Amino acid sequence: MGRAFLTLLIGLGLGALAGAIFGWFRPIQDVSAGINELHPGYKADYTVMVGAAYAIDGDWDQVQTRLGRLEEPDPAAYVVVLAEQYIAEGRNPDDIRNLVRLAAHFGYTTPPMQPYLPPSPGQAVP
Repeated sequence: MGRAFLTLLIGLGLGALAGAIFGWFRPIQDVSAGINELHPGYKADYTVMVGAAYAIDGDWDQVQTRLGRLEEPDPAAYVVVLAEQYIAEGRNPDDIRNLVRLAAHFGYTTPPMQPYLPPSPGQAVP
């Protein structure tokens, strides 16, 4: 029993030493990815978060910078398509409102978006 334990202890020590040596001499590789390389689902999540930030701070310049990181050829069209997709899928109404607000600021509203637009000044709220 004692000999098996000693063998196990020596094996663990040698394994830790080999791992430390390997880790010390092996160069570190950067495996980071840009936002434009994200999975489409994560790009959508990012866009929703950009919309939520815009709803809070109203900083349009920041919105354009953040959406520019996605490297979409037409960010406005991307937001419109995403908003309509979220509406069709019955997603979170707050997320939909944030996306619709972005699309409206880009100058695009479609019939499915109408219920999610904020009321105009002087317009009665249903």
